[in-house]
Amino acid sequence: MPDLTGKVAIVTGGNVGIGKETCKQLLIKGCTVWLAARSQSKAEQAIAELKEETGKEALFLELDLSDLKAVKESAEKFKRLSPTLHMLICNAGVMAPPIEQLTAQGHDLTFGVNVLGHFLFIQKLLPLLKTTSNSLTDTRIVWVASSGQYYFNDLPVNYDNLKDTPSRTKLGVQKLYTQSKFITVMLGIYMGKILAEDQDSNVICIHLDPGNIQSDLYRRLPSLLVTIMEWLVLKPTSMGAVTQLFAATAPEASQYNGKYLRPWARLGEPHPLTKDETEQKKMWDYCMAVVKEYE
Repeated sequence: MPDLTGKVAIVTGGNVGIGKETCKQLLIKGCTVWLAARSQSKAEQAIAELKEETGKEALFLELDLSDLKAVKESAEKFKRLSPTLHMLICNAGVMAPPIEQLTAQGHDLTFGVNVLGHFLFIQKLLPLLKTTSNSLTDTRIVWVASSGQYYFNDLPVNYDNLKDTPSRTKLGVQKLYTQSKFITVMLGIYMGKILAEDQDSNVICIHLDPGNIQSDLYRRLPSLLVTIMEWLVLKPTSMGAVTQLFAATAPEASQYNGKYLRPWARLGEPHPLTKDETEQKKMWDYCMAVVKEYE
């Protein structure tokens, strides 16, 4: 990681796990870090712990990704407080919440948090990312997906599963999670194309798999299963930050606009069907229509 003095970053879900480790490493390199989280008390605790570990203090930005109105308010507040933004790291996510839980606008909670909330947050902050960039210096959107996208096989995406419908309930919480990560990759690829066509700015979008990592993401799974996973497949939390820190800060990562990275900071190939341009545009248009009234 290069020196980041003078750079500004937002890390969603920065109060725990991989997000917190990402904040820590950015702070060590001199970055101004905005820790975006829903719970102020948990965020303040994380900020205090980070200060003790690094000597640097992150800033709190309230962000509830399950409510598009709150997402809009959070982005607008940030733009009032900061004239620049160099890195937007969309790290927050949920996995396997109770099936009855929905967003404030009635979408499936996993899709709402992992996809829609971040999608609106990106759209609201994109103008600032564009004005912060210049011909010599890019700004970056890093959107955290998962290897789970490889295991989503209910294709093409059934849009009824994005709202509170019987087909969504039948799909189940694990497939709703892999669906959300499949969609994240589709949108990441499509966003990269749109950004590449904009000759007046220098913003890049990278999506990635952080790896199988010990994190708060698995808190709703049975404790015995998590223990077995930690023993067999899960890597230390610090390793989970490697790929997204590379994507956000490394000069050589500028070549990866619209690309998918796998552990650890290597170019990867996503699910082949995420590259279907017709389906990409269909999902992009759907998300744009949903968030339009909050732009």
